Amino acid sequence: MTIAIVSQIFGSTLLAQTPEPAPLPEMQPTPTPVLPVKKPRVTQGSKWGLCGRKQSASQRSSGFTGDTTGTYIRDIQVHLHRNTYSTVTLNWANENLSIETLPIQFNASPGAGNCTLDCRSIPQSQKPSSHCTPQSPPTYLVQGYNCALGKYPEAKFVTWFHWDREIAFHAYTVPPYPASHGCIRLLTKNRGAEWIYDNSLAGITQININWDELDLKSKNPSPKCWSGDRLIDRPKQKPR
Repeated sequence: MTIAIVSQIFGSTLLAQTPEPAPLPEMQPTPTPVLPVKKPRVTQGSKWGLCGRKQSASQRSSGFTGDTTGTYIRDIQVHLHRNTYSTVTLNWANENLSIETLPIQFNASPGAGNCTLDCRSIPQSQKPSSHCTPQSPPTYLVQGYNCALGKYPEAKFVTWFHWDREIAFHAYTVPPYPASHGCIRLLTKNRGAEWIYDNSLAGITQININWDELDLKSKNPSPKCWSGDRLIDRPKQKPR
Protein backbone atom coordinates (compact mmCIF):
# COMPACT_ATOMS: atom_id res chain seq x y z
CA MET A 1 0.00 0.00 0.00
CA THR A 2 1.28 3.50 -0.91
CA ILE A 3 0.89 6.20 1.74
CA ALA A 4 0.32 9.70 0.25
CA ILE A 5 1.43 12.81 2.10
CA VAL A 6 0.29 16.19 0.77
CA SER A 7 2.59 19.14 1.49
CA GLN A 8 2.48 22.80 0.41
CA ILE A 9 5.77 24.08 -0.90
CA PHE A 10 5.88 27.46 -2.72
CA GLY A 11 2.21 27.21 -3.60
CA SER A 12 2.50 23.82 -5.25
CA THR A 13 1.21 20.59 -4.00
CA LEU A 14 3.62 17.67 -3.90
CA LEU A 15 2.67 14.07 -3.46
CA ALA A 16 5.32 12.34 -1.42
CA GLN A 17 5.46 8.57 -1.36
CA THR A 18 6.94 6.39 1.30
CA PRO A 19 8.06 2.87 0.32
CA GLU A 20 6.26 -0.16 1.63
CA PRO A 21 8.02 -1.83 4.53
CA ALA A 22 10.15 -4.80 3.48
CA PRO A 23 8.53 -8.17 4.24
CA LEU A 24 9.98 -10.13 7.11
CA PRO A 25 12.25 -12.96 5.98
CA GLU A 26 10.69 -16.39 6.11
CA MET A 27 11.94 -18.63 8.89
CA GLN A 28 14.08 -21.38 7.42
CA PRO A 29 13.90 -24.82 9.09
CA THR A 30 17.01 -25.77 11.02
CA PRO A 31 18.83 -28.45 9.01
CA THR A 32 19.13 -31.86 10.67
CA PRO A 33 22.79 -32.58 11.33
CA VAL A 34 24.15 -35.55 9.36
CA LEU A 35 26.02 -37.83 11.70
CA PRO A 36 29.07 -39.57 10.25
CA VAL A 37 28.76 -43.32 9.78
CA LYS A 38 30.75 -45.01 12.49
CA LYS A 39 33.27 -47.35 10.93
CA PRO A 40 33.62 -50.78 12.49
CA ARG A 41 36.41 -51.16 14.98
CA VAL A 42 39.02 -53.77 14.19
CA THR A 43 39.18 -55.67 17.44
CA GLN A 44 42.00 -58.14 16.74
CA GLY A 45 44.74 -58.73 14.23
CA SER A 46 45.67 -55.83 11.98
CA LYS A 47 43.83 -53.41 9.75
CA TRP A 48 42.99 -54.45 6.22
CA GLY A 49 45.81 -54.05 3.70
CA LEU A 50 46.62 -54.92 0.11
CA CYS A 51 49.11 -57.60 1.22
CA GLY A 52 51.46 -56.95 -1.68
CA ARG A 53 48.72 -56.70 -4.32
CA LYS A 54 47.94 -53.75 -6.52
CA GLN A 55 44.63 -52.06 -5.76
CA SER A 56 43.28 -53.25 -9.10
CA ALA A 57 44.21 -56.84 -8.22
CA SER A 58 42.21 -56.99 -4.99
CA GLN A 59 38.77 -58.59 -4.81
CA ARG A 60 37.22 -55.55 -3.13
CA SER A 61 33.78 -54.86 -4.58
CA SER A 62 33.27 -51.67 -6.58
CA GLY A 63 30.44 -50.79 -4.19
CA PHE A 64 32.49 -51.27 -1.02
CA THR A 65 32.73 -48.12 1.14
CA GLY A 66 34.18 -49.45 4.39
CA ASP A 67 30.87 -49.20 6.24
CA THR A 68 27.29 -50.42 5.96
CA THR A 69 26.31 -47.80 3.36
CA GLY A 70 28.14 -49.74 0.66
CA THR A 71 28.37 -53.29 -0.59
CA TYR A 72 29.71 -55.69 2.02
CA ILE A 73 29.34 -59.29 3.21
CA ARG A 74 26.47 -59.22 5.69
CA ASP A 75 26.88 -62.79 6.91
CA ILE A 76 28.74 -66.01 6.14
CA GLN A 77 27.10 -69.43 6.47
CA VAL A 78 29.51 -72.35 6.88
CA HIS A 79 28.06 -75.80 6.17
CA LEU A 80 30.33 -78.59 7.45
CA HIS A 81 30.68 -82.05 5.92
CA ARG A 82 32.72 -84.96 7.22
CA ASN A 83 33.68 -86.74 3.98
CA THR A 84 33.47 -84.16 1.21
CA TYR A 85 33.99 -80.43 0.73
CA SER A 86 32.38 -78.13 3.25
CA THR A 87 30.81 -74.97 1.84
CA VAL A 88 31.11 -71.28 2.67
CA THR A 89 28.16 -69.17 1.51
CA LEU A 90 28.44 -65.36 1.34
CA ASN A 91 25.31 -63.25 1.81
CA TRP A 92 25.80 -59.71 0.55
CA ALA A 93 24.24 -56.41 1.56
CA ASN A 94 23.64 -53.56 -0.93
CA GLU A 95 24.88 -55.72 -3.81
CA ASN A 96 23.03 -53.47 -6.27
CA LEU A 97 25.75 -50.84 -5.69
CA SER A 98 28.36 -53.07 -7.33
CA ILE A 99 28.91 -53.43 -11.04
CA GLU A 100 30.58 -56.86 -10.93
CA THR A 101 29.06 -60.27 -10.28
CA LEU A 102 29.55 -61.12 -6.62
CA PRO A 103 30.43 -64.72 -5.67
CA ILE A 104 28.06 -66.70 -3.49
CA GLN A 105 29.70 -70.00 -2.51
CA PHE A 106 33.13 -71.61 -2.16
CA ASN A 107 34.36 -75.07 -1.21
CA ALA A 108 36.24 -75.26 2.07
CA SER A 109 38.01 -77.55 4.53
CA PRO A 110 37.40 -77.06 8.29
CA GLY A 111 39.17 -78.44 11.34
CA ALA A 112 39.75 -82.20 11.49
CA GLY A 113 39.88 -82.30 15.29
CA ASN A 114 41.99 -84.38 17.63
CA CYS A 115 41.65 -88.13 17.27
CA THR A 116 40.09 -88.35 20.73
CA LEU A 117 37.25 -85.98 19.81
CA ASP A 118 34.25 -85.82 17.51
CA CYS A 119 33.98 -82.30 16.06
CA ARG A 120 30.27 -82.80 15.36
CA SER A 121 29.62 -82.30 19.07
CA ILE A 122 29.12 -78.59 19.78
CA PRO A 123 30.79 -78.69 23.23
CA GLN A 124 33.76 -80.67 21.89
CA SER A 125 34.12 -78.39 18.87
CA GLN A 126 34.42 -75.37 21.15
CA LYS A 127 37.13 -76.80 23.41
CA PRO A 128 40.49 -74.98 23.35
CA SER A 129 43.17 -76.92 21.45
CA SER A 130 40.54 -79.30 20.03
CA HIS A 131 41.60 -78.57 16.41
CA CYS A 132 37.87 -78.49 15.58
CA THR A 133 36.15 -75.60 13.86
CA PRO A 134 33.85 -74.19 16.56
CA GLN A 135 30.16 -74.59 15.80
CA SER A 136 27.30 -72.17 16.39
CA PRO A 137 25.72 -71.08 18.60
CA PRO A 138 27.01 -68.51 19.20
CA THR A 139 27.03 -66.41 16.06
CA TYR A 140 30.59 -65.20 15.52
CA LEU A 141 31.74 -61.82 14.21
CA VAL A 142 34.67 -60.91 12.00
CA GLN A 143 37.30 -59.58 14.39
CA GLY A 144 40.18 -58.41 12.22
CA TYR A 145 42.67 -59.23 9.51
CA ASN A 146 46.21 -60.30 8.75
CA CYS A 147 47.99 -60.84 5.45
CA ALA A 148 49.23 -64.28 6.57
CA LEU A 149 49.35 -66.63 9.54
CA GLY A 150 52.53 -66.24 11.53
CA LYS A 151 53.29 -69.96 11.80
CA TYR A 152 52.14 -70.72 8.26
CA PRO A 153 53.07 -67.82 5.94
CA GLU A 154 51.62 -69.67 2.95
CA ALA A 155 48.18 -69.34 4.59
CA LYS A 156 47.23 -65.89 3.30
CA PHE A 157 44.38 -63.36 3.50
CA VAL A 158 43.43 -64.13 7.08
CA THR A 159 40.05 -63.01 8.43
CA TRP A 160 39.79 -63.70 12.17
CA PHE A 161 36.54 -64.69 13.84
CA HIS A 162 37.72 -66.58 16.96
CA TRP A 163 40.87 -64.80 18.08
CA ASP A 164 41.11 -66.62 21.41
CA ARG A 165 41.68 -69.90 19.55
CA GLU A 166 43.43 -68.30 16.56
CA ILE A 167 40.73 -69.45 14.13
CA ALA A 168 40.08 -67.67 10.86
CA PHE A 169 39.20 -67.95 7.19
CA HIS A 170 42.32 -68.11 5.03
CA ALA A 171 43.61 -69.26 1.65
CA TYR A 172 45.34 -72.65 1.49
CA THR A 173 45.06 -76.10 -0.06
CA VAL A 174 41.59 -77.61 0.30
CA PRO A 175 41.11 -81.40 0.35
CA PRO A 176 37.58 -82.88 0.22
CA TYR A 177 37.45 -83.55 3.97
CA PRO A 178 38.20 -81.67 7.22
CA ALA A 179 41.98 -81.20 7.46
CA SER A 180 42.85 -77.94 9.22
CA HIS A 181 43.77 -77.17 12.83
CA GLY A 182 40.41 -75.43 13.25
CA CYS A 183 40.56 -72.66 10.66
CA ILE A 184 38.38 -72.68 7.56
CA ARG A 185 40.56 -73.12 4.50
CA LEU A 186 39.49 -71.79 1.11
CA LEU A 187 41.28 -72.79 -2.08
CA THR A 188 43.90 -70.19 -2.96
CA LYS A 189 43.27 -70.16 -6.73
CA ASN A 190 39.51 -69.60 -6.26
CA ARG A 191 40.26 -66.47 -4.20
CA GLY A 192 37.42 -67.10 -1.76
CA ALA A 193 39.57 -66.04 1.19
CA GLU A 194 40.35 -62.79 -0.62
CA TRP A 195 36.66 -62.02 -1.19
CA ILE A 196 36.03 -62.43 2.54
CA TYR A 197 39.18 -60.52 3.50
CA ASP A 198 38.40 -57.65 1.11
CA ASN A 199 34.65 -57.27 1.67
CA SER A 200 33.78 -58.17 5.28
CA LEU A 201 33.41 -55.60 8.06
CA ALA A 202 35.06 -56.21 11.42
CA GLY A 203 32.51 -56.18 14.21
CA ILE A 204 29.60 -56.37 11.74
CA THR A 205 29.87 -59.38 9.40
CA GLN A 206 28.32 -62.40 11.13
CA ILE A 207 29.38 -66.04 10.84
CA ASN A 208 27.27 -69.13 11.54
CA ILE A 209 28.84 -72.60 11.47
CA ASN A 210 26.79 -75.81 11.47
CA TRP A 211 27.12 -79.43 10.44
CA ASP A 212 25.04 -81.03 7.71
CA GLU A 213 22.14 -83.01 9.19
CA LEU A 214 23.02 -86.23 7.33
CA ASP A 215 26.60 -86.03 8.59
CA LEU A 216 25.33 -85.58 12.14
CA LYS A 217 23.34 -88.81 11.84
CA SER A 218 26.28 -90.83 10.55
CA LYS A 219 28.05 -93.15 12.98
CA ASN A 220 31.42 -92.20 11.54
CA PRO A 221 33.22 -88.90 12.19
CA SER A 222 35.55 -87.31 9.64
CA PRO A 223 38.16 -89.67 8.10
CA LYS A 224 41.22 -87.70 9.24
CA CYS A 225 42.25 -86.41 12.65
CA TRP A 226 45.18 -84.83 14.44
CA SER A 227 47.52 -86.98 16.48
CA GLY A 228 49.96 -84.51 17.98
CA ASP A 229 51.24 -82.51 15.01
CA ARG A 230 50.38 -85.17 12.40
CA LEU A 231 47.19 -85.46 10.37
CA ILE A 232 46.47 -89.19 10.18
CA ASP A 233 43.72 -91.58 9.14
CA ARG A 234 41.28 -91.76 11.99
CA PRO A 235 41.75 -94.98 13.98
CA LYS A 236 38.85 -97.36 13.67
CA GLN A 237 36.56 -97.34 16.64
CA LYS A 238 36.53 -100.50 18.69
CA PRO A 239 33.13 -102.17 18.83
CA ARG A 240 31.42 -101.79 22.17
